Parts: sequence; C-alpha cells; structure tokens
Amino acid sequence: MELSGSVLRRLFRVAGVVCLCWMGIVVAARSAFAETPILETTMPSGDYGLFEDENVPYIPQPWFMWFVLGELSSAEDVDMARFDYRAGDRFRAVIFIPAHDELRDFNPTIALIGPGLPEPPQGSLPLELPSGMGAITATSESTYVFFDIFTQMPYFPRAVLDVKVPQTGRYYVAVWGEPVGMARYALDVGLMEDLALTTLVRYPVNWWEVRDFLRWGHWPIVFLPPLLALGAVVWLRRRMHPRAFEHALPVVWLCSAAATVTLVGVQQVPGEIAQAMMAFGVGGLVAVMVLGAVVWGAYLLTPLRERYNLREFAKDDRFVWVDGYAVHYLDDGPKHAPAVVLIHGFASSAFTWRLLREALLAQGFRVLIVELLGYGASARPAEPIYTTEMQARVVLGAMEQLGVRAAHCVGHSFGGRVAMQMALLAPSRVCSLVVIAPEAFATDRPPIAYALRVPVLGYVLAFYSTSPIFTRPVLHFISRQRAWITNAVVRGYAAPLYVRASALAQLWQGRSPKDGVKPVPYHLKEIAHPTLIIWGANDVIFPVNQAYRLAEILPHAQLHVLPETGHLPHEEQPDEVARLVIAFLRHYGDALPRSG
Repeated sequence: MELSGSVLRRLFRVAGVVCLCWMGIVVAARSAFAETPILETTMPSGDYGLFEDENVPYIPQPWFMWFVLGELSSAEDVDMARFDYRAGDRFRAVIFIPAHDELRDFNPTIALIGPGLPEPPQGSLPLELPSGMGAITATSESTYVFFDIFTQMPYFPRAVLDVKVPQTGRYYVAVWGEPVGMARYALDVGLMEDLALTTLVRYPVNWWEVRDFLRWGHWPIVFLPPLLALGAVVWLRRRMHPRAFEHALPVVWLCSAAATVTLVGVQQVPGEIAQAMMAFGVGGLVAVMVLGAVVWGAYLLTPLRERYNLREFAKDDRFVWVDGYAVHYLDDGPKHAPAVVLIHGFASSAFTWRLLREALLAQGFRVLIVELLGYGASARPAEPIYTTEMQARVVLGAMEQLGVRAAHCVGHSFGGRVAMQMALLAPSRVCSLVVIAPEAFATDRPPIAYALRVPVLGYVLAFYSTSPIFTRPVLHFISRQRAWITNAVVRGYAAPLYVRASALAQLWQGRSPKDGVKPVPYHLKEIAHPTLIIWGANDVIFPVNQAYRLAEILPHAQLHVLPETGHLPHEEQPDEVARLVIAFLRHYGDALPRSG
C-alpha cells in the first residue's frame, strides 16, 4: 500500500465537514448541565404562590459553580431560583453584567430568602415573605470591568452575597431591578467547578451558550472564516493543478481554524485592549496545553497501540538474519520449482500478495515473499538505513539463505523499485521482472519526510500518520474499484501497525537517504531483463503517463494498462493481473534455473 502527501486532501476535507457539523450542533444545543436559565415570573408583590411556582428552576448542586442566566424586562419582574442547603453550608452568588456601554448603569438587586435569615427592612423586597422566612439583600455601585476566564468576556461585577446558611431547608435567590437596555445578566452561584464527566463533555456547549446569551450581535462572525475557507477550497480546486491544490488545502483549513479561534477570543467591547490581550494570552495558553497533549499523547499511547513483538505478530518462526536484522518471509510451493519473489510496497506487507500468491502456487511455482525492513513482521531498526539499496540487499540476502540462486521478481509500487534495484545490483540473480505501478522516477523523499526529521515533532507526526484508523480512507483513496475493501481486508492491511516500533520505523525511513550508490532513476536503461509493466489507468499515486515513459526507457519491456484501475491492480483486478503474470512467467520460464 502506497501512502502519499496527497492523502491529506481528503483528510482535511473530512476535517472541514466535521468542524462545520460541530458548529451546527453547538448552535442547535440550547440546554446545558452547568447552567439553569431563570424564568421571568412577573409576579405582583405579596403573591405567596411565587415560592411554589413550578416554573422556578431548581438547582440540584448549589455548592458547585452554576451560571444562572436571566433578563429583566420590567421593574415588576422578579427572577427566582430555588435550592436546598444544610446548616453551615456557604452560599455565594455574584451578579455579572455584560460589559456593554448601555448596561453600565444596570444594577439589579439580589436577595437570599429562606429560614433562619433576619427579617428584611420594610419595603426592601418587591414581595412579601411567607411566615418563618427572612432575607438578605445586596446591591452594588461599582462600574469597573472584570475579565472572566471561563467565558473569555468582560463584565461589570455587581452585587455579591456570601453567607453561611443558618438552617437546613429550602432557600431561594431572587433578582429584580430597573431594566436598562437589553437587561441581561449572569448570576454566578456556588464556590467550586463541577468536574464531573458529564460537565466536561458538555463544556464547549456551556461556554458557547453563555457567550451567545450575553454577547448578542457579535458571535455569528466566528462562522465567517470557515465559510470563506469553504469558498476558497471550491475556487482553488477549479483553478489549481491537483498537486498544488494538495499543498494549498491544509494551509487554507489551518488559516481558517486560526482565524476562528482568534475571533472567538477577541470578541470584546471596542477599546478594551487589555481584555483582548488577556484573551490572546489565555488562548495561547490553551493552544500550548492542547499541543502538549497531542505531543505527549503520541509517546504515551505508543505502547498501547504497538503491543506485539515480531514473533507474536508473525505467529511462525520463518525468520532469516540479513546483515544482523531479522527478516520475515513466506516460502511455499515445490522447492525445486521455478521461484517467484513477491516484494510489497510502502506501508504494506505480505498480506497484499495473498491472492496472487495462491494463483502462483496453483500453477506449481515456488513462491517466496520477503517482508521489507520496517514492515510486516520484519525488524524495525531505529537507524537511517531504509534506502532502496538496503531493502534490495535484504531480499537478496533472504534468497541466498533460503537457497534461491535466481528468481522472477514481482514488485508493487516501492517494491517495484526494490525489484529494479536488485536487477541493477545483482543482474544474474534476477531473470525477469514484473513491476506493478512501480516507483521508478522519484529522486528524493516526499516533502513530508523533511517534517519527520524535526526532533520530537517528527515522531508525533509519524505516530498519528500511521494510525490504523487511516487504513480504510487510504485504501479508498488510492483505489478506483473499491468493492474488494472489506472489513477483513482493512484489518489485514492495518495489522502490522500494531507491531512495536512501527511509528519509529517510519520516522527513520523519513530520515534515511532515498537510494544507494546506484539510484534506480538514473540507471533504468541498464536493466536488460525481460520486464512486464502493469499499471492502473486511474492511478492517483503514480499517474499512468509514467507507465508509458518507463516502457520507452526499459530495453525489453511490455506494458499493460488496466482500465478503471487505481494504484492496487493486484487487489482491484486480481484475476487479470494473475493471468498476465503467469503468462509472462511461463513465457520466460526457461531462462530461470531451478531453485534448490
């Protein structure tokens, strides 16, 4: 299976859709665990039914911090909430007014009402208290601005109540006052944050709903960057070359995300420069924390994902030692029959050859599959040795130890490049070549390899890019025909990623030179072996024009282009590929010495 930087195009497209869906969910969500909106009671003074009104919301955990939201539309409105306290518990409530200029003079009064409290002065309440109840009221004259970390908004702090409850029983908090403008407020009740799992999961919704309620007329602008990004993606896709579009797409989405975060953080009252700077500071701190979680998460999660050693994964003892490295192989069929060596591609394993292997065995061939270093059940050394030349020597070394003097070599993608490297290094040991969508012309590592060379972050990128969850999307992306991509196939391709040091091997592959002393692209004309080239007409990794170019360069090559086929012809059209390969091998079989 061949991975490419072009896979990012679909991944960022999916990320964009997920972001837009999440914003839609946030806007649609109207309830939150950490807040209880106060309903306007509009009860006349002296109506005792106010305390029994079923519309008065009940706060089940008043000792935790609750954002209680309300709005006064007339001087007769009385907003109330109820809760139960035990004697000696501490009650604390603070009113916050959004820092709009029109609300600078909005100064509502709050009162704690309940048993054991002192009798309030005559006329201090807009309602009469039932027998046995007292009240404590508070108001404020302050006009300074307070910046709240939770909501990332400035407020005018107002009345504060902080008392110990004298008796166990039902208590009420009431808010009233002369409304000014859009007289909205937030009543912060409680002392501690509720860190229960349900609260943490709903935290983004809580945060957004508080801002939505108190920051009217400003928040919709946060939708502008993603909408502009979506328009830019559509425009760029129509006007840019596909390769250039692959690189532009991540930049567009990252800029959109950065702009959205910035707008959310700095939606402050005009002129509140200090608050905006604080928002940037808090936003930066959050960004550092998230980045830290992503970075250290890769290191902490590695042993949870990569849990198998080589032998546990292989479930057999088919290993040979080549230059000090354990190399896993499969060797089946008559030992004295013509030998065929199958070489898998980048990010693949012996699993990719299961169908062609069975077809060749049925025709009486000896089939040898050698898993390259860093893949399958072969070793994953943490050294910069992952060159095309080294992989070719690994296959040649395995052949020698298994008594195979010469063989037909079949390679897919990077495995095709390895097969051609073998023909250049040891031409007498390769009697013919079958290359399926080979990597023939690349002279350097892809751009992502340079990112892998960055200390610490390189491993993080290697870890997340090799996640098994990407296996199905990658297979879909590089294939034209997809009916063959079943759950069992996805598991088969993803299985080697659970072997220890898999991510580390990708890191060191990116840090390794591309070729050795005889780079394939510069010596193609020296390959005089009979060669069968099989290519998919719809290959998105190596376009089909490379097939015609390769067929013109190789002296003894025949080309077959399969229509409606992507980068995995042996998976997408296994019967046709098997027919072509077997016919080719039969034709050149006399040139191959018997093994053994």
